[in-house]
Amino acid sequence: MNFIEYKEMMKAVPFTETLTYAPALYWLHPEILPMGVVSIGDESSGIVKIPPYVDNRYGRRVPVVAVRRDAFTGHTEVTDIVLPPTLKTIPAGAFEGCSELRRITIPKAVNAIGEGTFAGCDKLEDVYYEGTMEEWNRIDILHRKHEIEFGPLIPGTPVQEIRAERMRHVPGNEALFACNIHFRCNCSDWDRNPVFRISAAGKDVTNFFRTM
Repeated sequence: MNFIEYKEMMKAVPFTETLTYAPALYWLHPEILPMGVVSIGDESSGIVKIPPYVDNRYGRRVPVVAVRRDAFTGHTEVTDIVLPPTLKTIPAGAFEGCSELRRITIPKAVNAIGEGTFAGCDKLEDVYYEGTMEEWNRIDILHRKHEIEFGPLIPGTPVQEIRAERMRHVPGNEALFACNIHFRCNCSDWDRNPVFRISAAGKDVTNFFRTM
């Protein structure tokens, strides 16, 4: 299916109503915290479409910036996932066991895809990515690890010896390297309001307050 056809199909699909949310950050002002998806519930249609903004229990509209690691795990009924443009990372194992997943949209704000995120997603056919090929190549997709084995370590002194060094394959994201990646695919027709940030001394310290 080409992207134009897919986008038209997704426009007709409402945001998934069975999603459960929780604060994605821990901070002093819970009424303004962004939210994260903790469960997708029983989505019988097979299509999960996550909204970019939801109303929290304080009646305030806040961005959806995260998906909890086990939110999708083992949901074999899911065939399509539309991620919101407010999402920045996809956690390790997020879609593990989604054996019927065929298509997914990924916003260009995503900068990291964790270990084993697409484990068991052997039927993945198409990734519709909002950014360019250059931006896709800058995403940190965890599929290998650099490991170093040191010799005896003496507290207070520099490392004296490196005994072994290797690059180890990390399984679970092979589906991303076997499917079709479509670039410049903007599935988002909603407004892009600023994403929630916590700053201290002029630095972004948001990650220190993440709960998922």
